[in-house]
Amino acid sequence: MKFNGVKLTEESILKARQWYADNARGCIEEVQNGSVKVNDPEAYIKWREKQIEDALAGRYDHTLAFLQRAYYIQTGECVALLP
Repeated sequence: MKFNGVKLTEESILKARQWYADNARGCIEEVQNGSVKVNDPEAYIKWREKQIEDALAGRYDHTLAFLQRAYYIQTGECVALLP
């Protein structure tokens, strides 16, 4: 897989998947500890748990945001998506 002319390594891809899973876990924790309120906590948590599963399974690997994150993890460079 390439992004911005750079071949992304398996390590970068796995770290990006983990980043997305950890981010969703953090969102769940915010609701559970009460620092963030949502209308339907049960549905929200279920949705976020599905995101964790999907992220770790690589279902987001094709998205621009995922590729940008993997590229950043690998190079330390953030590519602007808009001019």
